[in-house]
Amino acid sequence: MTLLQSLNLVLMISIVLSVFSLAMRARMHDLTYLLTHWRLGLGAILSMYVVVPAAAIAMCLIFTFRPPVEIALVGIAFSPMPPVLPGTQLKAGGRPSYVAGLIVLTTIAAVVAAPLGVAVAGGIFGLDVGVAPARVATLVGITVGFPLVAGLIVAWLAGSHSDRIAAGTGVLGHGLLAIAMLGILILLAPAIWAVIGDGTILALVALAAIGFGAGYLLGGPDVHDKAALSLASATRHPGVAIAIATANFPDEKLAPAAIALGLVISTLLGMPYIKMLARRPDSTIGSQPA
Repeated sequence: MTLLQSLNLVLMISIVLSVFSLAMRARMHDLTYLLTHWRLGLGAILSMYVVVPAAAIAMCLIFTFRPPVEIALVGIAFSPMPPVLPGTQLKAGGRPSYVAGLIVLTTIAAVVAAPLGVAVAGGIFGLDVGVAPARVATLVGITVGFPLVAGLIVAWLAGSHSDRIAAGTGVLGHGLLAIAMLGILILLAPAIWAVIGDGTILALVALAAIGFGAGYLLGGPDVHDKAALSLASATRHPGVAIAIATANFPDEKLAPAAIALGLVISTLLGMPYIKMLARRPDSTIGSQPA
């Protein structure tokens, strides 16, 4: 196993732990919230899998990027929200029911949206690319489905101790994420530097900005839901995006480098965005709404 593969494994473990922690704090009706509140769910699907992918494809048509970078941008746009994101969304005032429902809905939708979207984008770009639905389903099943079910079961068995277990696994998950991302950024530094100079960084900034805007417009009337969907639309599951890229360019480091850079950019842009929402007169961002 190479060092990059080892770091990817640590990244996956961190995601599993974070989802497990979220599930231990959730209730079943939270997980199905956006399925029962279908208007909010439709807004989330439109923001994440229509507006942002359309913007990614348009940028690839307008500007000249290398094929691995094009697939990286498309892979980011069709990936679900990262399971480590809910902690940030909750700190931004997101309602637990909306945040939990968002991760379930967008993960299920990605199993269909990612293979179909990559195939359509490949046809537009004239590239013979694709990703098997089974590969996406397996990845999201391992990193989202399994820890969700396990977290619900352990929370039921642990009873009053569930909050302490959830807090511990959450801290461990975030710690492993920081280690994995730092290692990946260092390892891919030459490839990241290569994509910075060809306009990719501007495309990633624009893609994140469009994600924030789409999430705000389609997040419903509640400013906390808008914040949660904005973060989800701008920041995507790196594991799924890398799986899409490596399925088509297995020996190319430019695509993983662009994906890692995109995650850093969306994270950095997300901090001032949440602060901007907090300055709204009608906002209580940063405190949990009733």
